[in-house]
Amino acid sequence: MNLYYIHLGLDYYDYIESNNELRYEFQRHTNFIDDYFSKKIRKEKFKTDGTFKMIAVSPTEFEIKPNSLVPMDVLEVNLPFDRNRYEKIKGTEDCNYYLELLEQGFKKASEYKSIPLEYLLGIVEDFKQGGCKNEWLHKKKRFKEEDLEVNLICEFTTNYFQLVIVINQISIKKELVKGVVIRTEAGVSIHEGMYKDILILADDIIITDKTYSPRIVIDRKKTFVGILNYKILGDKELRRMLSYKG
Repeated sequence: MNLYYIHLGLDYYDYIESNNELRYEFQRHTNFIDDYFSKKIRKEKFKTDGTFKMIAVSPTEFEIKPNSLVPMDVLEVNLPFDRNRYEKIKGTEDCNYYLELLEQGFKKASEYKSIPLEYLLGIVEDFKQGGCKNEWLHKKKRFKEEDLEVNLICEFTTNYFQLVIVINQISIKKELVKGVVIRTEAGVSIHEGMYKDILILADDIIITDKTYSPRIVIDRKKTFVGILNYKILGDKELRRMLSYKG
């Protein structure tokens, strides 16, 4: 069994009834960290002792429980939660407190099970030095007949997720347009599935969702004069575009 997930979130059982709103809010602000660290650790392919595939760092204002293995193959470690420090950084781009919690959690977890501690601490430091940016190229496609290259770039922060499109003209190696086409609150479940592939049909550049249905339609011709003219399709428009009759 490989270590596959890293999770930072308030202790579920301590907050689900006492203050689930705070738990959910904290989770939205740390989802970008879960996403970044989980992707990094998967590439390492670290084999655990077979009892866990996730390290869950679970801060709490209540009683600190000993390290334990919980259902669904999770190694959970409790840490004290400083709500005042959290309130001061909430809504800002400062992620230092979150990273401190991760560092403490990794060190505590290493006292209970064998984990790649130095590698995980190295990710923390690299993430910090990089400005706490979780950005990646989702898709890059070249359409030679239309003389276009289309890139979809994801930017996931503590406060929002956004999908940036960059459209280049291949023949002259020139950036034509760049702009945000999707922006949501932070939280993986909010933006997950909203974008998948890139197509060109007639005069439209189309971004599909996870079901490969058109969701964003961009005027192809206007990109050549530096204009990003796009429309996000609602369900009714999607059905009409697909000639669906309900």
